[in-house]
Amino acid sequence: MPVELERLAWEDKIKLTLRALYEQYGFRQYRMGKFEPYDMYYEHKDFLKSETVITFTDTAGRLMALKPDVTMSIVKGTQPDDDSRKLYYIENVFRMAPGSREYGEISQIGIESIGGEDIYTETETVLLAVKTLEAISPRYILDVSHMGFVAAVLSACGFDEAARAAALEALTHKNLQELMALAEAAGVSEENCALLRRTASVSDTVPQAVAVFRAMPLDAEMTAALDEIEQVYTVLDAAGCAAQLRLDFTVVNNMDYYNGIVFRGYIENLPRAVLAGGRYDNLMRRFRKPQSALGFALYLGELTRAFTSPEQYDTDCLVLYGEASPETVMRAVAFLLEDGKGVRAEKTLPKNIRARRIYRLEPDGRLEVSSGD
Repeated sequence: MPVELERLAWEDKIKLTLRALYEQYGFRQYRMGKFEPYDMYYEHKDFLKSETVITFTDTAGRLMALKPDVTMSIVKGTQPDDDSRKLYYIENVFRMAPGSREYGEISQIGIESIGGEDIYTETETVLLAVKTLEAISPRYILDVSHMGFVAAVLSACGFDEAARAAALEALTHKNLQELMALAEAAGVSEENCALLRRTASVSDTVPQAVAVFRAMPLDAEMTAALDEIEQVYTVLDAAGCAAQLRLDFTVVNNMDYYNGIVFRGYIENLPRAVLAGGRYDNLMRRFRKPQSALGFALYLGELTRAFTSPEQYDTDCLVLYGEASPETVMRAVAFLLEDGKGVRAEKTLPKNIRARRIYRLEPDGRLEVSSGD
């Protein structure tokens, strides 16, 4: 009989649902090996969420790493003449989990769209991020930002390299006091201080937030970034998928790797982002690949607290078959399975097994209800 989706564990349901979604849009599954030479990660360790990588020496004496990231493997495997690669993955990576000092195996689901610089490709990636969040919860927010806009604002302020890095850090943490202190120390003009202040504080629907910035003096790069965000929003709005988008320029990623649109997704009652992604053309250049690229990852570990609850029962039906023949047991189990219930068969009652209903199977094939709800 077919497996009922509702009976699966939450993680399995999400994986099946998202796999079907991504394949519907023409994405093909990418499967990666567990190991990679460590030097690739060492060279690009500032791209990783954590610099700590689990390493070992193989039989040939090479220093290898348990893979801490999927995107870098996909980028490395992309050929310079690949016109388009649309991939999704359901993989485990190995690194320290957020807020922990312990290594862990972290489950991720994500997509990577390599090739195609047009607005449709960009919008499709954001659309799939929206649909991914919708598949998890109807109460979600996707915060959208643009690295080009943020970079242009910091450049307009004239920060040197150290102040720029500090300002980016303060912006990430919405630390307006620190940001203004850096601006004062750098002698930033009042006009640019006002722009910096707005950049750190505006968090609103895309049309309203864009209108705020349009009323301010902007250079060509800032204007182009807002135009791009508006284009993506307009296409998504026409598809009925823009209601939960919010413009927030405190959403930033490493500028050495990311450019253009970036975003983070949140669901109700969870403090940290469960989804993150954006355009990473700069990472492609680091690997000497000419294509543009966008993608995102869904962090299943962040969802555990929202979806995992103590199980009241280990199985729907527990069949205690005693001296009944194997053929009789098989028929009884098949009969109960026809109702779509989970069935566990044991010769005698095991300790600490919780069942909604317990049956005793007589040698003649009769099922007698012993106990249950």
